[in-house]
Amino acid sequence: MTQEEFREQTGLLIDVVKQGFGTTNDGNTARRFFMDYELSAEITGINEDLIKRFAIILQAVSSGLQINLSNFREFCKETAILYVNLYPWYYMPSSVHKLLIHGADICGHYSFIPIASLSEEASEARNKDFRNVRLAHTRKIGRTQTNLDIIHNFLISSDPYITHIRPNFVRQQKQLMPEVNDLIMNRGSLSSESEETLENVDPKDVIFI
Repeated sequence: MTQEEFREQTGLLIDVVKQGFGTTNDGNTARRFFMDYELSAEITGINEDLIKRFAIILQAVSSGLQINLSNFREFCKETAILYVNLYPWYYMPSSVHKLLIHGADICGHYSFIPIASLSEEASEARNKDFRNVRLAHTRKIGRTQTNLDIIHNFLISSDPYITHIRPNFVRQQKQLMPEVNDLIMNRGSLSSESEETLENVDPKDVIFI
């Protein structure tokens, strides 16, 4: 049985119901599945190249770096063709269809920011900041005043000029698959361009709310 093989060989619990918490399938399960795509293909019987291609696409999208749209579109198109040729009997899920067919267009539409910054994980990253600001830096005399102070604090902390001059946070660099480098823009050129743009900003032109 597939679930038992995953448990014996990887220690992962697949599709096990947790009382009140859905199932054991989570982000860690997905990462482990795609990281060891050879073993995953052996256990599930799914084409190894297809799993690897999905791993490359997902790493590129979640890398937090700008996507090379032309390369990404071509790679997704080839993956979609491979999927349809291998498994014509299984309808492509809508989420997979959006990623393979419309992924490059979505990334291009939001080209001003890496697509990973719009993910659910990114949107929840400041939940703790929201709670701290609401408790310690707002006027608690009315709902309107409280929400206004929260918005003002968030606008200040997300200001591009302030973000540029403050010390950079040390972040653990993700180990990307070699093929992912063909789907993302050059890191050095992006950082130098953004730094040059921000250096030309006059602090007097920055509006603080």
